[in-house]
Amino acid sequence: MDEKLASLNEALAELAAQVLAADIDTMISDLESITAQADQALADAENSKLIIAEALLTIENIKTNLASAQVHLDNAATTEQVDSLAAQVAEMTEGINVLVFIADYDYDGVMNGFDQCPDTPLTEINDVNGIGCSSTQTPTTSTTTTTTG
Repeated sequence: MDEKLASLNEALAELAAQVLAADIDTMISDLESITAQADQALADAENSKLIIAEALLTIENIKTNLASAQVHLDNAATTEQVDSLAAQVAEMTEGINVLVFIADYDYDGVMNGFDQCPDTPLTEINDVNGIGCSSTQTPTTSTTTTTTG
């Protein structure tokens, strides 16, 4: 019995030492940092949701304009009308290119047009530099050229 009580006292003393050694202030600080990161990710997601909604509305407008242009093209009788429709299509294409440029497909906060690491993993989007790369990524060296018309 004495042996078991001694073993129990020893285990309790070890537990007490571990509790005393716990760095509660660091744990609290880490938890606050994680909470701040989660709050920022939520705010970023909400912002992305608004941007996506605006982009979808713009896309719907473009689709409507394209349908209208197609109707006009089908009914076009003069070279001037065809040229006018071609100019409208070129303008819509330019608008689409701008949407792609300013979009952020990988949600890392860097627009596609400037993002040199366009496929940042979701777990690393809060740790990217100014060109959209996390510490585990290598920037792409290719450039994308967009043509219109």
